[in-house]
Amino acid sequence: MSTTNGATATAGTTQPTSSPADASSKETATINDAPTSSASDGAAVTAATDEEEDLAKLQAEIAKMEEEAARIAQETADLEKGKASVTSGIASAGGQADGGGAASATDGVSRDGLSIYVGQVEYTATPEELCAHFEPCGTVERVTIVCDKFSGRPKGFAYLEFQVSLLL
Repeated sequence: MSTTNGATATAGTTQPTSSPADASSKETATINDAPTSSASDGAAVTAATDEEEDLAKLQAEIAKMEEEAARIAQETADLEKGKASVTSGIASAGGQADGGGAASATDGVSRDGLSIYVGQVEYTATPEELCAHFEPCGTVERVTIVCDKFSGRPKGFAYLEFQVSLLL
């Protein structure tokens, strides 16, 4: 018997020698060399691929959500800046002549400060009549008589929007 590279040769066959380090490699080789069915391998590969695809989809969805959150944060910051400039615009429009107030109204000043609610409006009243009635209070920009959406009949109230803020 001759020993070559950790293997013992006897009668033309080569057999590995037993050592504690080689024992674990034998077990590994035995486990890896065990016959497996190709159907279970295919199912395992498919399941792993499906999980990887799902993970990639979830990561893409998270990235989209983060982008949208950043966009919303930017829009919120822009709105806050716009709100501050509108507030300063209203304050400066109050001290200007009528011509300056009209320019600020078209630049996006809040319409709530320029509008009034009028109740007990007669059902036969027209926008022209309301405009003429409120003309002494200031230039009326728009008259909205609220109507029922199904019948089209007036509900008995209206909103009037003026060019400049009213000082009540």
